[in-house]
Amino acid sequence: MNKKWREWAKDIFSHFEQDFDATLVFEDNDFFIMDWRDKNGSGNLATRYIVDKKKGDLIIKGDAGCCIASWYNPVSVENLVHYINDTGYFIGKIQCSSNKYTYEDEDVEADLEDEKQDYLKMLRDCDMDFVTEEELIEDFERMKDILSDFQLSENCAYPEELTDLMSKYNPDWWEGPFSSLGRRIDKRLYLWTYGYQEGVERLRGKEFVRKDI
Repeated sequence: MNKKWREWAKDIFSHFEQDFDATLVFEDNDFFIMDWRDKNGSGNLATRYIVDKKKGDLIIKGDAGCCIASWYNPVSVENLVHYINDTGYFIGKIQCSSNKYTYEDEDVEADLEDEKQDYLKMLRDCDMDFVTEEELIEDFERMKDILSDFQLSENCAYPEELTDLMSKYNPDWWEGPFSSLGRRIDKRLYLWTYGYQEGVERLRGKEFVRKDI
């Protein structure tokens, strides 16, 4: 988690002068359970973290959503501080959760525009000869129109007309940028990781080296 998002999460937790702290609920050789919540008892953004040390699972439950991430091998509470610092790596370990990504209209349009500009550059550099510039612009406008009436989500099925247009420019569109138009990491993940990392550091009474990714 880079410095920008760590500071954002810290600011969210300190909003309205709330005083968040960590409480050790239970720990033995198999499990670690920690609550991260406002000292005044408010449930706002309160989160419980459960670590199955032997199975390698991190379970997150709380006001910002729920998540189960699995490593399939023993983990330590301290090592997880490092493991979840790389948000992309952490997402890859998540088996189920509340929404991991957002798909805002402006992000979809921005990503589609970036793709259009890339293909226009290839066309102007004579790296494509199957389409004219006018046709390319029309195709991307049509993609934009289709997407404006379609609710994107993780693993959703695109309309056939849209995939036909994408395939025209990239036969393997599902492996490239077309497959993740508008996708942005949901900010809840930064709240989860900050709460866990900060909470463990307070409970252990030490600061762990967390390389900003």
